[in-house]
Amino acid sequence: MKTIKYIILLLGLLLLSNSCREKTKKVANEIENATQIVKNAKNISEEASAIQKNIKDLRKKEYLTKEQWESWLPEKLLNMPMTFSQINFMPGLGSCGASYNVGNKRIKVMIIDGAGEKGAGGVGPYRMSSKMEYDEEGGWGTTKTIEIDGHRAKLSSLKSGKYSISMFYNERFAVDIETHELEREALEQIVEELKLNKLL
Repeated sequence: MKTIKYIILLLGLLLLSNSCREKTKKVANEIENATQIVKNAKNISEEASAIQKNIKDLRKKEYLTKEQWESWLPEKLLNMPMTFSQINFMPGLGSCGASYNVGNKRIKVMIIDGAGEKGAGGVGPYRMSSKMEYDEEGGWGTTKTIEIDGHRAKLSSLKSGKYSISMFYNERFAVDIETHELEREALEQIVEELKLNKLL
């Protein structure tokens, strides 16, 4: 009988210990997230005048024409053929989207030109994101800030094996790249093959 009481007591202590450990971990994550939010707010505040200048400069520019997008858009990425493309799909906004795939391997690219009145506002979330520092982890995967082609980028890695990056390229272009069934290292090669500098 005493043995059963000791076993029950031991199980109770183990459950309590595990519960405390989980709560401690949760509190630590919340503190880390709050610290990150404060740090990001400070970064954006310090960059406020540069952001305002960027918006004014972009409003004065003309966004890329259909012909300019077409002459830039690669026919292949990682030896995968383009299977879909759409240019200037948002009225009054320079934009380009394309998909590449072979079997289940897929790449999606979407770019918004920040030039013009609508463009300067349309790239706003990317502009803000480029000033932030990401280092998050959850049951879904991770989000981190990395440098790619000399630009800060937000990298999301999902546990399903999907990767995506978003960046504000050359203070003008909002760039999203998403991959399926490709290694994380493929992102650098995709950016290199896109030759984003030729958009200028």
